Amino acid sequence: MLNHVLEPSPTEFRNFNVCPHCEWIGEEALLLRLSEGMPMISRSDGRNFHLLLADRPLPYPAEIGADATQAVSVCFWYEYGAEKSATKSAVVVFESADHPKEKLYRQIEWIADVLADELVRRRKLATFYNLQGNSVLELSY
Repeated sequence: MLNHVLEPSPTEFRNFNVCPHCEWIGEEALLLRLSEGMPMISRSDGRNFHLLLADRPLPYPAEIGADATQAVSVCFWYEYGAEKSATKSAVVVFESADHPKEKLYRQIEWIADVLADELVRRRKLATFYNLQGNSVLELSY
């Protein structure tokens, strides 16, 4: 089943290392990622949530022996509310031809905007999404 996720709206805080949401709830505010050698892509409304690109883009599927595709997956970590132990993940798969890294990260920035807007509306994200054209589609299985 596919659910359409709407276009993004502006988020107050973008691409920070010190999280305004975590500061607001009195938690450690320095955000850590799996891969530190990539651009920081993060979003927050300053009080209710933060969203963070957790790792570098990875080929999809990543199984050994799988045929090579132009699909890439990115994992975002997010928290909504004041429960620090409630960190969740959302994965987005999309086609990425041999574009320069700058264009790839602009695409990931746009995805982060869409997911942040979804957090504002629903207070949670699905586990798995697929970017098709200008739409981010929730995949349910």
